[in-house]
Amino acid sequence: RDARPFGGLEDFARRTRLPARLMEQLATAGAFAAFDDHRRSALWTAGAFPRSVQPYLPGLGSLSPAPELPVMSPAEETVADLTATGASTTGHPVHHVRPLLERRGAQTASAVRAMADQTRVRLGGLAKYLQRPPTANGVAFGALEDETGMVNLVFSPPVWERCRRVLLEAPAVLLDGHVEREHGSFNVIVHRAVSLAVPTSPRPPRRVPGRR
Repeated sequence: RDARPFGGLEDFARRTRLPARLMEQLATAGAFAAFDDHRRSALWTAGAFPRSVQPYLPGLGSLSPAPELPVMSPAEETVADLTATGASTTGHPVHHVRPLLERRGAQTASAVRAMADQTRVRLGGLAKYLQRPPTANGVAFGALEDETGMVNLVFSPPVWERCRRVLLEAPAVLLDGHVEREHGSFNVIVHRAVSLAVPTSPRPPRRVPGRR
């Protein structure tokens, strides 16, 4: 780069000689937006360019352009950021399913934190920090995260046994429960948990074996 700016994805691959895996990770994160603001086509070509860093054989030209591919949705771009870097500037995954949550009667985490003791609530998001300490008599704890923040969760032993698989395996969950305010602490006592569909990790488009 000190010699001259990169002229495009192929020029970047030839001069940096990064392996295909890293090229695809950079494309997933949108690092090549200056060359191609279409992430999916950048992801298609990023893995193929490292194989072309050797001099061309006589009669061969550059790699053929990517086929027509659908542009990533905002939700897919958010999850692509998280997959590649662990952070995103394009939003929280739950933000993209907020209309669905509202149709199902779910409140945001910030709204739930303002509710009175014993209020029945429904909320959806990412289940995190799940744990069942051996000294807690079978009670399990965790947190639910959405685009507005987090709330602490408490699961009685029967609820934990009934909902454990969903909580551990689902990409996101929809919870029913009630607010508990006691001695200055705030928790949601969970009664029920079901799986909630959220955008999943984007994968490189499938290439036909033997073709670039």
